[in-house]
Amino acid sequence: MRPERVVDYEVGFQQELNKRSAIKFSAYYREMRDMLQARTILYVPVIGQYETYGNIDFGTVKGFTLQYDLRRVQNMELRLAYTLQFADGTGSNANSQRGLTTRGNIRNLFPLDYDERHNIQAVLDYRYSSGKAYTGPRISGKDILADFGVNFQMSAVSGKPYTATLRSTRFGGAGTLGAINGNRLPWRMNVDMRVDKIFVLSGKGKNQFSVNVYFRAANLLNRKNVIGVYPTTGSPTNDGYLASQEGQSVVRGITESGQNSEAYLASYSWVVQNPNNFTLPRRLYVGAIFGF
Repeated sequence: MRPERVVDYEVGFQQELNKRSAIKFSAYYREMRDMLQARTILYVPVIGQYETYGNIDFGTVKGFTLQYDLRRVQNMELRLAYTLQFADGTGSNANSQRGLTTRGNIRNLFPLDYDERHNIQAVLDYRYSSGKAYTGPRISGKDILADFGVNFQMSAVSGKPYTATLRSTRFGGAGTLGAINGNRLPWRMNVDMRVDKIFVLSGKGKNQFSVNVYFRAANLLNRKNVIGVYPTTGSPTNDGYLASQEGQSVVRGITESGQNSEAYLASYSWVVQNPNNFTLPRRLYVGAIFGF
């Protein structure tokens, strides 16, 4: 097999709006060639057909990014960025077409698994300097908030694509419904916060020994962002199996055999609540960084 090839093109433009702010624009295009994909070799004497891998996949990723930068003004610094992207190809990975090539290795373009159409990022930093540049409150002549800052990182990303299925199975689905990757997960939104302060322990300038004490909160708002769903229902908590004819038949069989169907339903509900379908909850960190 030939090696996979990726060719990137990018062009950008940056314009200063004033002495403290600027706007940036960049457009990019990525072409992926000779990507590996499972394929079926048909009409082979004696054995009929067999599966192997070949350099038959290709894809493109194209988009642009618009960014606004505001340098520190009265202790505040801001960065905003928006990215619009289209990632299309014939296969998201080397096995994404497995089971779909028994009637020929037909190549069709569809959104790739990692296609995120919209991506909005914002970074807000509010920080006090030290020495003559300090502008914060003072108590008994001391700069109590010198080298103290609060940082927020905010993001909003549109959902990745997934393929809907026609029939629900245990914790999954079977039978493609509609186009491959024709459905989308909901948007994800997240806010991270970091509060820190630098304490100078000894020395000055290059010989300074200091410690940065920080408190960080990941997923500050404790949002339950959905990153995975059951393909038949589109729900992160219900696969639809127990409501199907097959599921109802299984429950009736358990009841008729004299076993406890309530225990089966309870244990099934535990497993179907897959935590991997959600982002991690709020996490709190406390730490220190020594600098010398």
